[in-house]
Amino acid sequence: MKKFCLLLSILIVAAVAMGCLNVSGGKFAYAENEWSYAFEADDVPLYINNIVDGNNDPIGVRFGGYYFGSSGISVSVDVYSSPQLDLSFWINGSALNSAQADARQKLVSLFTDVHRYINSIDALANTGYDGSKLANGKQLPISDVYRYNTAKQGDKLFVSRDTYNMLLLARQMYEQTQGAFNPAVYRLVDLWGFSSRIYSNGIFDQPYDRKVSSDTFWTDGYPLPDDKYVRAFSDPAFTDFSQQSVIIGEENGDCFIVKNVAPAVVDGVEFQQWIDLGGIAKGYVVDGIKAMLTDLGLTRFGVDAGSSSMAYGLDYDGGSVTLEISDPFDPYSFIYPTALVEMDVEQCSISTSGQNVRKYVTDGVEYSHIIDGVTGKPAQTGVRSVTVVVPDSAGAGWAAMGDCLTTALTVVGRDGIVEFANGVAKQLGIKILVVYQTLDGRKQLLSNYDRDEIKGVSDSYKQFDWALRENDEGDLVYGFDAGFRAKQDVYKTLTIVLGCALGVVVVALAVYHLAKGRKRTLSNVRNAKKDKAFKLCDILVYIGVVIVILVLFAVFVFDVDGNGMQTVSVVDDETGETLFVYNFTRNEYQVNDASSNGWIVEVSKEARQLIVTFTKIFDGEERFNQLTVTLGSSPSVKMTDAICGFHRDCVRNFPAIDRAGGAIVCSPNRLKVITA
Repeated sequence: MKKFCLLLSILIVAAVAMGCLNVSGGKFAYAENEWSYAFEADDVPLYINNIVDGNNDPIGVRFGGYYFGSSGISVSVDVYSSPQLDLSFWINGSALNSAQADARQKLVSLFTDVHRYINSIDALANTGYDGSKLANGKQLPISDVYRYNTAKQGDKLFVSRDTYNMLLLARQMYEQTQGAFNPAVYRLVDLWGFSSRIYSNGIFDQPYDRKVSSDTFWTDGYPLPDDKYVRAFSDPAFTDFSQQSVIIGEENGDCFIVKNVAPAVVDGVEFQQWIDLGGIAKGYVVDGIKAMLTDLGLTRFGVDAGSSSMAYGLDYDGGSVTLEISDPFDPYSFIYPTALVEMDVEQCSISTSGQNVRKYVTDGVEYSHIIDGVTGKPAQTGVRSVTVVVPDSAGAGWAAMGDCLTTALTVVGRDGIVEFANGVAKQLGIKILVVYQTLDGRKQLLSNYDRDEIKGVSDSYKQFDWALRENDEGDLVYGFDAGFRAKQDVYKTLTIVLGCALGVVVVALAVYHLAKGRKRTLSNVRNAKKDKAFKLCDILVYIGVVIVILVLFAVFVFDVDGNGMQTVSVVDDETGETLFVYNFTRNEYQVNDASSNGWIVEVSKEARQLIVTFTKIFDGEERFNQLTVTLGSSPSVKMTDAICGFHRDCVRNFPAIDRAGGAIVCSPNRLKVITA
């Protein structure tokens, strides 16, 4: 188990460090061979390095390290040479003139303050001291957050000014998002296995924990929690973060917090409300570092905390920074992000959240780390990643508030995103870019950017629809052609199969005629002696047979699009309307209640199956089709009953589908089933 947790921690560090955003590295590089000891702070050797251009000339300096306890978040600060601070020299060189030595000393002082500041915030906001250590190996002190989480109802705790500021910020965002961002759902985060206690450290010491091994985790995911804990920990009174339940205040210049929340009780065991400021702490750190840089009059810089909280002034040349957003649909994006789009940004704060970073798959359903406090479960709204870009003109503190927003927008889903784009975002000049997946599996971008401001940088970008349009009033609306519809051509697979079958027939006829002609030729002995063993037409026929066999084998055995089904859709073949769609990843289905052709769709659940019945009156006679969707780690789709044609071909002749790209057709009732 320890080896498993260590491996998982390494992957998490890499994932969080890479995140969803990347600064385009095409313009400059880092002089990796120039890293050297620069200074010592709190007995920890820290390093700075030159940033070089394409000619290997120094154009700035980078400071970096890993922080935030066992999470190992990469934090870096890039400062570029500018009129305010000339950094066009080798920072670790031995022969520096007085101006260069002064610049170096200024940076050493700045980065020492940055280092100590990050550790101070981490020491206040860390959720515990269960194995979390500083970079020098020392144990983290007991944090303000940990003290609150272990406190009981009615306890009053005095906290630091920074903790107080983060709590007020969390309260503000909790109220403005109507609870979509809620630091008080941390007990649910822990319950679902996404807290650092389990996800990073592998500590199982709560009654609701489900232990797993490395073997079962990668194949079966994390076992789902008992419903009684989900209900208890999602009770509105237990997750309440209002002033009534979590009192935040000042007294004689001191800051305090009072836990006024009754514990949840399950099977006689009390569980205290837990909070987590991790969704704010990184952004709060970025805001603080940005303030240090601007107080020094610096304008060309970049600050990055785990690629999920960032702030930029200007680039090294005084222009904008090219920012890349990775593709959350890439199955390897949590290890090595693949860029999806890029855009230019400057003098702004950037926050991002991706559902692909911390997740697991159990019984074929994907669960990720952002929790919806209302349902008590991981948010499954189709939002795969959210990027929020806030201009400096909106005010200070937006790296932290942006972190809250990305979480909230993931929870509220598509409609909430559109409302935000037309409200707060329009008022403050905030830009958003959301990677979204519809129930029927289509990929979309929801954004208030102009389309020409976003540049696709990968082939997968072509698969995305731009789904928000501007109406006559200047508001963004979800595109009329981006709604509930089927995407895949049901006859694609059938065409391939029939084409191959026709090819077999043609080849068979050719072979038959050749054999018949050969027989006549062989009756003439003299001609037979002159005849070659193989003629060109023979060879072509044999090659044709082999090709057809290989194509058929590929069609029926291999699935070039992957055999993992994401969706199953049922379409009225007469009108083209989608009547039903089920998304396996989100464990969610949708029924078209407004069928123009009179179809009535009913869905019932039995154990691990969905039974979907489609009923319609044909010429005064009621007909129906019954589709069975089997859930779990090996999902499948099968037409199990019908009143349609005499032979019920859709039931008899179509086997269960267990891969993408499959189809079932009921010709008499004009229904088709599509998997994608």
